Amino acid sequence: MPESSSNSPSEEQRLPGGPPAFLRVDTQYAEWGKQHPDLVYSSLPDSVQGVMDNPRHVGPGPVPPGGAPPAMPGPDETMQEILKGMSQSWEDIRPYFTESGQTLFEPIPGLWDDLNLYVNEKWDDVRIGFTELPQKMIFRGKFTLFPYALVVIQEMKKDKVDLAPGLSAQQEVRRVYAGLGLVVNDIARWLRQHGVRCQSNHPMGGLVNTPSLAAKAGLGWQGRSGILVTPEFGPRVRLAPVFIEHKVFEFTDNLDHQWIEKHCETCRKCEKECPGQAIYTEKVINVDGVPGVGAIRTCIDVTKCLGPFRQTMGCMVCIKVCPFSQDDNAYTRLKAAVDNK
Repeated sequence: MPESSSNSPSEEQRLPGGPPAFLRVDTQYAEWGKQHPDLVYSSLPDSVQGVMDNPRHVGPGPVPPGGAPPAMPGPDETMQEILKGMSQSWEDIRPYFTESGQTLFEPIPGLWDDLNLYVNEKWDDVRIGFTELPQKMIFRGKFTLFPYALVVIQEMKKDKVDLAPGLSAQQEVRRVYAGLGLVVNDIARWLRQHGVRCQSNHPMGGLVNTPSLAAKAGLGWQGRSGILVTPEFGPRVRLAPVFIEHKVFEFTDNLDHQWIEKHCETCRKCEKECPGQAIYTEKVINVDGVPGVGAIRTCIDVTKCLGPFRQTMGCMVCIKVCPFSQDDNAYTRLKAAVDNK
């Protein structure tokens, strides 16, 4: 949960005599999974990925050099929306705790087209893809209810990111965290109305490696700093999945964006501009043999990233300076340059 000295959950986000509701249901979810390991889709026993291995996870963590980070100011409404979205994502799956076994699903012709129409009519800054979730992408000790994933990305606006590091950029991050949480909950409700059992995972929910999952779903590819780079928005995105019980859509998996890695090998602009000098010159393979992406690699030194990240309320310099962030034609222009080499 984001740190704040002034914002707190509203009464409707709390349960009597206890912590915020989303934390209570999160705990119940974890306990239910331990009691019913045969009904969940878990990380592998030898998983090495942990949610806090990612410094871009906004939440409790080590105090950076120089002392505690400043309080994260911002509209109270945004924090309430984040808490509301997290709480709702857990509450929506509570009925599944009393159900057992896989259900049957009859394919619905045109469901993918209907979903895309629904998404495009509601949000002009959201994109979706569908893929199978490899167990190697599930964080250590975590699990999902279902083995397929609708991956959802939402744009962070360029004019705000260009002001990074600082308050305006961080407010944009929080706006998208809040908005995307509501988006995936809304999409999950739409799917349930069409007979699809599913589990929305808030962008701050931390169950799986979402950049790698999005890359597998064909939505982009990992850049030098480890962030997903997309053709529409560059790295100016936040991501969240909706886990689905059955293969209700055709997979959108492709390697069309893998060339981004070749560009990043010679660019290195984010590496040079990083305030903490945290981005590795050579990526370190973390998990190998991952279906669809080959390997998940560690791209940054977490300890070096945490200081600037927390002291500047999110940093985002690597996103700001990325050539893919500069204009609407960046993807096409940079691909042409790589193709012509």
